[in-house]
Amino acid sequence: MNENVTDDKYIGLICNGEFNAIPDFKIGELFESFFDNINYNVFKEQEQVYVDFTGEAMCDDNPCIVIIRFKIEDNIEDFEISEIKVDGEVLSECETLDLLEDIAYIGGAVMEENDYCDGCVDGDCLHCSFEMDDFKEDELDEDDEDDE
Repeated sequence: MNENVTDDKYIGLICNGEFNAIPDFKIGELFESFFDNINYNVFKEQEQVYVDFTGEAMCDDNPCIVIIRFKIEDNIEDFEISEIKVDGEVLSECETLDLLEDIAYIGGAVMEENDYCDGCVDGDCLHCSFEMDDFKEDELDEDDEDDE
């Protein structure tokens, strides 16, 4: 851990960074389009540095608080998501991908296909089924309008 690095540098790393599955979109911009009451907090645990992002969002039509913990790598240029909590509950890998898919969709981005969803059963997570479900919903909406 470099003692000369400020908290702003760590926060800037996250805000100006990109998720591997959502290239060409800055994390800070995506978060601003999805969350309200945004806050970043840097903390150090032994020699490890973390940045906690906190924001409010709608989860299943109810307000919720989302905390995304980023682990900063030793080179202070890379990071990874350590965990995500929604109202204090840690999300599974598929639930994490579902949330990232929602954030990307609201922010105007599309997640790239990847092999992260090996744990999903029959494509039963938003990441695996998003494009097909979105198409089906649009198709149904058009059919409903034709019936009127």
